[in-house]
Amino acid sequence: MRALIAVAWILLLLAGCGGGEGERAASGPAKRSDRLVDFSKKPPYVNALDVDPGTGDFLLTTNRGFFRIGAKSGTVARVQGSISKGPASSTVGTFLELLSTGPGQLIGSGHPDKSGALPPFLGLIASDDGGKSWTSVSRLGEADFHKIVVKHDRVYGFDAVLGAMLISEDGGRTFVERFTPPGLVIDFEVDPEDPDHLLAATDKRLVRSTDGGKRWRPIDTGDGIRLAWPAPDALYRAQRDGTVERSRDGGGSWERVGRVAGEPYKFKALGAEKLDLALSDGTIVSTEDGGKQWKTAFRP
Repeated sequence: MRALIAVAWILLLLAGCGGGEGERAASGPAKRSDRLVDFSKKPPYVNALDVDPGTGDFLLTTNRGFFRIGAKSGTVARVQGSISKGPASSTVGTFLELLSTGPGQLIGSGHPDKSGALPPFLGLIASDDGGKSWTSVSRLGEADFHKIVVKHDRVYGFDAVLGAMLISEDGGRTFVERFTPPGLVIDFEVDPEDPDHLLAATDKRLVRSTDGGKRWRPIDTGDGIRLAWPAPDALYRAQRDGTVERSRDGGGSWERVGRVAGEPYKFKALGAEKLDLALSDGTIVSTEDGGKQWKTAFRP
């Protein structure tokens, strides 16, 4: 059964990877840029947004590659990384999920840029030099994590190959598998207070698990929901039209707090009310008041 599920998800995955009053949108509407994103390909366009804690630089990955962006200067430098396993190696950077775990330290997942040398799914990988070189941690050839969260001394990842939430308590060396409802999960978050309370968003609905992913139930609908949960009373969701909402009760109720001028793709929470948000073209907008007002931190 697992093999059949995996084959179905591989087919879907390859298609997808190739392809309030007083609120104010960040700097008003702007023409979508194709500098960092290739809009001729199918989405997802932006795969990850993080901040290097050592330099404050933005770390952005898209369907064109991995970019380091100076937070103050706005300069863009491509990070061309490589991964090796035994005698086989490949460059990596396009369609790359990553998460910063310390200055220069990253964990991630994705696909090799070159086909044939390595399996098409890299599983969990790690870098200690800012993404220049990567090593395999686990599940090489088996897993493709579209998002990774580290909380409660656990590593959580949505694996698009199995269509499952994978959870590790040993730093990602081994995982338990918790299958998610039908539909590709485009984002998920974990309750800051409860390691077994998870929210996941497919393209059209929001689902909840209160037992570590064993069982799920739908709780709301939405269009392209993106999530951030930095504090118990600060759960954020942004929808495809740019609307940003906040829940103070773990998703039971929502209040509209603001709007961004573009399609939200990836949150990076820096505090309960301080967040960055990458839009579909790689524009990065920031808020320091819980999403009420947004300013442009970087425009490609």
